[in-house]
Amino acid sequence: MTEQYQYSDFDMNFTKNEFVEDISIKRDWNSIRQSIANIIMTTPGEKPFNPDFGVGIYSLLFEPLDNLEAAKLERDIRWAIRRHEPRAEVTSIDFGIDNIDANELSFIVNFIVLSGRGSNTINDSLKISLTKVR
Repeated sequence: MTEQYQYSDFDMNFTKNEFVEDISIKRDWNSIRQSIANIIMTTPGEKPFNPDFGVGIYSLLFEPLDNLEAAKLERDIRWAIRRHEPRAEVTSIDFGIDNIDANELSFIVNFIVLSGRGSNTINDSLKISLTKVR
């Protein structure tokens, strides 16, 4: 009997699955986590034929993250995920502005995985960290 997965995507790192000698597959909520990370890490205009895909956080890496920039970034992340990832809903984004390092941008995206199989939902979070190279 084969397992049925609701969602599946290629592993974006293109790691090799040693058992089947093929590219690894992300399944169910792991595929959604990967999709959210991909949306956040993509710069608008980077994806051909879909110029509004992405958030563009790399432009903020060299800027100080104050409350105004954090609010703008949170709005952009929520909009991009709502538009491009209907399987998830963002509940909150934690920036930790008290611990800002000029060389790093780090935050946690808390979200709910919406299940198409009834009313079951899964709470999950994803930490995004960018560090500039010196």
